[in-house]
Amino acid sequence: MISLFRKIRQKLLTQNRVTQYLAYALGEIFLVVIGILIALQINNANEARKARISEKAVLNNLIQDLRADSLSFTENLASLTKINNLHEVLYEIGVKGMDLEIENPNMIRFMIYYNPVAIKNDPSVAGKISDEVIRKEIVTYARNLKDLDDAYSEFSKLVENRVRIFLADKKVHQLSSWFENKAFKTKGEAPIDFIDEADLILLSKIPEFQQLILESSIKCKNTEFNIETVLTQNQKLKELIQKELKQ
Repeated sequence: MISLFRKIRQKLLTQNRVTQYLAYALGEIFLVVIGILIALQINNANEARKARISEKAVLNNLIQDLRADSLSFTENLASLTKINNLHEVLYEIGVKGMDLEIENPNMIRFMIYYNPVAIKNDPSVAGKISDEVIRKEIVTYARNLKDLDDAYSEFSKLVENRVRIFLADKKVHQLSSWFENKAFKTKGEAPIDFIDEADLILLSKIPEFQQLILESSIKCKNTEFNIETVLTQNQKLKELIQKELKQ
């Protein structure tokens, strides 16, 4: 093709047909420009396709993390509900003098397994998404997670640094129940009650412990509220991503 164009140019010059030569030269330049533009368009289309594939991979990873978080947070809520119920029962017993049973005394020192993965696995994930709505919802989810982090940190520190120490100081832990329960230690069966119900009922009547119950209840409910907020945003974000992946 290049050889053919060269022969045409040489023929026009030899015949001294300058006007036709210039017209031909302009046409050749136009064809070259068109060729370059087409090549750029094809290259841009390929790059856009690669970027879309990469973005879909990011979205797929994110939605898997969101699903894992959703399951984990749902379990956390169930545990927090039991803890809240125990706080209320201890209040009814210790302050109002009601005769109630405590189903699981161990829950007074329990902390949930809290380990969210979405966003934290890829903190810069929002910057990898082209859809503005999804980016904004990711930022909102990250902000909700930060609020939850703070709420749970306060709750866990209270349980670990004050409630558990108070229980140990009052010697309510039943060592034999823990160390001599071979089935629990070897087969991973349901946790046994190594906090005696009667001892916990006596503690519930002590003003100092009642104050701990109050603080624990406040921080537990605050954590529960933040988990519910995160779960709502989690579901909204999953629906947006699923819609985007179908397109």
